Amino acid sequence: MQSAIHLFSEKGYFATSVQEIADDCKISKGSLYNIFNSKEELLIQVIEHNQNKVLQKAVNISLESFSSPKEKLIKKIAVQFDGIRDNRNFMTMLLRAMPPHDNPRIPWLMKKIRVTMMNWYKDCLMEAYGSRVEPYIWDLVIMFQGALREYTTLAIHENKDIDFQVAARFVVERFDTMIHHTSDVEPILTSQEMEEYEAFEPDQQYESPQEQIQKLLEELRGKIERLSMPREIQQESISAVQSLQEEINENEPRRFLIKALLLYLTEIKECHPLVHRIETVLQATYY
Repeated sequence: MQSAIHLFSEKGYFATSVQEIADDCKISKGSLYNIFNSKEELLIQVIEHNQNKVLQKAVNISLESFSSPKEKLIKKIAVQFDGIRDNRNFMTMLLRAMPPHDNPRIPWLMKKIRVTMMNWYKDCLMEAYGSRVEPYIWDLVIMFQGALREYTTLAIHENKDIDFQVAARFVVERFDTMIHHTSDVEPILTSQEMEEYEAFEPDQQYESPQEQIQKLLEELRGKIERLSMPREIQQESISAVQSLQEEINENEPRRFLIKALLLYLTEIKECHPLVHRIETVLQATYY
């Protein structure tokens, strides 16, 4: 996997052959195929392996003792910075050498990494600042992640001489000031808007788009059944979900009908996030 990371980042995914990876490891190509079914499978394993390493470091830090929650947050960010720097080739590969997403598992993995890291930042900020940040936690996560990403980009890809320990303290202390001077703020990203992220399970396995849609439709139907609304409207909404499911399962789904049913279901405010997720998967699969 380390050989693949090095060669993918240096030459690009398509320009690197399985034979070159095997030669770099001083094994035969046949031996490599005994471990990985394809070059694409090797890439997927590389992404999963590195994500697991990041998560393990986060777990190890959580077990340490610190003088204050803020110091613990600074340490977590500094260790994350160092991990990215030590894994420079992998980061370069992700940014510059990724192949087109013909295999739906690859964009799913990238989304999983993004959601996992955003939830990690959320947990870090909640641990450091408690309930005071809860109403606007997702907005803070976006700003926090953005600041860290830009420092990382400058250090890794533009070779800027950045002391990550100093940078981690600087970012956390600026956010500390901002958080302590924020009150009565209306969040842009509410818990309802970020429902998909909050419901995410780090150990969940890949599901095909068809499986995702069926699961989301079942979740949508269950949500409608639990809502307090006039009986007639509730039955009509459940019928709309059923019609949507039947149309999607047709050999040649009618796009106009699918869009009409989705539009009808968006009239239920509480269902907006779920309907949006269904629409996103449908657009990537059928449109």
